[in-house]
Amino acid sequence: MSITVTNPEGRNVEFKSQRGPTCGLYALFFVLEYLYDIKIPATADGDKTRESLRNKFKKDGKTVIGELYDATPSMADYIKGLESTKIKCQSVACDVTAIIETLNGGGLCMVPFCVDASGKPDNSGIRAHWCVVQKNVAHASRKLADTYHWGAKFLFDLDVLRTSNNAIQDVPESWWGKDKDSTALEYYSCDSEQSTTAVDSLGATHQLKPGSVKKIPATALSQKLAGKMLVFTK
Repeated sequence: MSITVTNPEGRNVEFKSQRGPTCGLYALFFVLEYLYDIKIPATADGDKTRESLRNKFKKDGKTVIGELYDATPSMADYIKGLESTKIKCQSVACDVTAIIETLNGGGLCMVPFCVDASGKPDNSGIRAHWCVVQKNVAHASRKLADTYHWGAKFLFDLDVLRTSNNAIQDVPESWWGKDKDSTALEYYSCDSEQSTTAVDSLGATHQLKPGSVKKIPATALSQKLAGKMLVFTK
């Protein structure tokens, strides 16, 4: 699933549905191409020799399997370093006025939030996810914006999005493994490093590829994501 978005310069940019727990890298891939015409794919689709955001972030110790659990100034600086002559990225407080001003200036906002099953923000504190807020939408009484994630376009209330962002909670350590018969970059949550099976969100059981299970350490998302966002400007 994907959607094509035309930027102000007339270039068509594809926002793809993420593979595995890589929503932040797919959001970043879209932002870099949309604003700066920088084309670094989010993943290498199994080709370890191919340049990709996931391979670079893994090599530099910024991710384990493709998760992006950081919206702090250090992450903003790291992203700028991908191509420092072009990329302008800042970590700022997740604030409705800041989002509106960034969009009015032609920029984009990458905002972490708690996503529900329909793709909308909720206040559960769990299921941290990334979206790209792209364009303000006029409304008589609400602050609305076109927003992209899951390879689709959503209309989000920015006050609701901010509340969802602030609700993000810390996550405990977790283990993730690959289906032994799949060539896709799809990880499934499992119980431990010794797990041989995993059950996905639809209840299907997957036999895990030996040696594929990785541990994501416990992370203080209440400090690294909640109350923060990444803003990109021209």
